[in-house]
Amino acid sequence: MSHDLLVYIAKAFGPIWMGGFLLVVLIRAYSPGRRAAHDRAARSILLPDDGEGPR
Repeated sequence: MSHDLLVYIAKAFGPIWMGGFLLVVLIRAYSPGRRAAHDRAARSILLPDDGEGPR
């Protein structure tokens, strides 16, 4: 394979590959079934609310 052919393949299929990957990421991020997992991950960094207030 020549360098020019590899550059052509990368320029032709690279954006298609990245667009497909973006589509998969967006579907997983905004899927209603994953809301509980996202909420759990968002709350995992918070301190438990034990009612004592700041220390």
